[in-house]
Amino acid sequence: MVDTHRLSTIRATVQAVLPSAIALRHDIHRHPELAFQEERTARVVSEILTEAGIPHRRGVGGTHGIVATVQGSAGDGKTFALRADMDALPIQEENDVPYKSTKPGLMHACGHDGHTANLVGTALTLHALRDTFPGTVRFLFQPAEEITSGAVKLIADGAIDGVDAIVMLHGWPLMPVGQIGVRSGAAMASSDGFTLTVLGKGGHGGFPHTTVDPIMVGCQIVTALQTLVSREISPTQPAVVSVTTFHAGTAKNIIAETAEIGATVRTLNPELREGMAERIERVIAGICSALRAEYTLKYHYGTPVTVNDAGITDLIRHTGNAVLGAENVIELPEATMGGEDFAYYLERVPGAMFRIGTGCLSSLHTPKYDYGDSTLAVGMQLMSEMAIRFLTGVGAGSVSEPPLKTTCTRN
Repeated sequence: MVDTHRLSTIRATVQAVLPSAIALRHDIHRHPELAFQEERTARVVSEILTEAGIPHRRGVGGTHGIVATVQGSAGDGKTFALRADMDALPIQEENDVPYKSTKPGLMHACGHDGHTANLVGTALTLHALRDTFPGTVRFLFQPAEEITSGAVKLIADGAIDGVDAIVMLHGWPLMPVGQIGVRSGAAMASSDGFTLTVLGKGGHGGFPHTTVDPIMVGCQIVTALQTLVSREISPTQPAVVSVTTFHAGTAKNIIAETAEIGATVRTLNPELREGMAERIERVIAGICSALRAEYTLKYHYGTPVTVNDAGITDLIRHTGNAVLGAENVIELPEATMGGEDFAYYLERVPGAMFRIGTGCLSSLHTPKYDYGDSTLAVGMQLMSEMAIRFLTGVGAGSVSEPPLKTTCTRN
């Protein structure tokens, strides 16, 4: 059975700290900072944690990472981690809100202001309730998610040492406030890519027979790469090879010496991912050999596949059932081909990410996206209940209290 007294207690505590979380989100939103530049964001978070008496370590990973800890007073136990990202994007904000970005060309277009405020609010909530659970809750405030570089630095600095499970949420537009989306297994794609330089022989545009045209060779490569997905990979295994940049030439009457091509490569299967580099280079090498060109290829491995642990996904699902009502816990039918450096944590610790509805009508990474305030109470309630359930060993239960009510369904 669901502990209705605990749910009510958490709910009341969330409401008490909610104004601080909202004020923090507005402050962070006004002052966005790019990856590895989150000095002010980290300082403001640290000030709030210090005032509340929550122990924490700054400068984690040699950057602006913060790891905070709330120790339960009901005995020793496991360690449950929650993670939020802090960096913004180089996008000019078009929202007309009192807390609009004050920095030209920068904004929180992915909602990391909301993620950070949510995690601070959850830390304040669980700190107030620390006498009610055993074990430890660890809070990871991570820089540089947008360039998928922050997680590895925090991991290297011991941020998840001794952690038994880890969870993150991500605000999701078009999904109403008061709903969450869950999915077990592969949830987001690996995010790799390559930079290819085709080396030809330049010359006069009127005498192409005396040259080796790298543009023509590059076009053949771009076309042929599409057959990797359509003819070498099973239709039941999602994969993407998208050529996104092609630079060559200086004038209309000059055949270039070189052409540079850039691409992203995405998969949802770790084994398939391992074979993509060989497949891609085989195509490139064959075409260059046939057309008398040479090449240099730099293949970049980025974030791995984000694979949600089934047990932790169940914890999220059952918590959502209790807090929001089962009708507001949506089973996501498919993964997305976006990448997330939370995947690095999941390679080492069982965990999962889930989507939380923000009600915003604008997509992520656009000038009008806004995480909003209404989602904060929902996220704080979910994460607080989730942590206590994990640490007390209560992972499931039926709904025996009316679900959390929200006052609006969009921002």
